[in-house]
Amino acid sequence: MKQDDAMWETFPCWSWKSSQPIELKSFVQDFQEIVPDQRWVFCRSEVAQTPRQLWTATTVSNRNTERGTAQARTLDAEFLRVLAGTHNVSEAFKRAGLSNGSTNGWLLHIPDQTNSIDTESLEQNAQQLLTGLGLETTSETLDINLEGAKKLGISIDDAIDSNRIEASLIGHILLADVSSSQ
Repeated sequence: MKQDDAMWETFPCWSWKSSQPIELKSFVQDFQEIVPDQRWVFCRSEVAQTPRQLWTATTVSNRNTERGTAQARTLDAEFLRVLAGTHNVSEAFKRAGLSNGSTNGWLLHIPDQTNSIDTESLEQNAQQLLTGLGLETTSETLDINLEGAKKLGISIDDAIDSNRIEASLIGHILLADVSSSQ
C-alpha cells in the first residue's frame, strides 16, 4: 500500500499463497494465537476485488460495531459478514472466508477510520502474520472478478462491465446491512 494514494484507490491488503493446502481448523487456531487484534481477517482470493468495495465493508463494519448493531460478535467477523452481503454470519464464512484446502487468498487489515494509517507498522504486522502462518506474499493485485461476485451471491449478467460489477459489489454490502437492521 502506498502512503500517498487517495483512500479509495488503495486498501491495506496482502495477497498470499501457501505451498501446501491449509487445514482450516489448525490455521484458524494458529492465526488466533498470533493476531494482534480483531482488525485482521483472511478471505478467499476472489472475494476481495476493489479498494472501494473493501472501504465500504470497512465503513459499514466499523459503524455497526461502534453503534452496537453488529450481527457478528467480533469486528473481523462483522467485516466478512458485510463483505459477503448477508445477515447470516455462518453464511458469510462460507461465501467469503477461507475454506479447507485453500492455497491462496488475501490478508486484509480493517482500518480504524478515526486514526491515520501507519503503513510501515501495518506492513511489518502483515509480514509477521503471514510468515508466522507459513504463508508467502505474492504480487497479486485486487481485480474485478465476475465469478467471485457470483460466489458472493450477486446475480449478475455475464456481459456486465467492470464498473457495474464494482457497483454491484458495493450495493451488495449496503443491502445486506439494510436488510439486517430491519
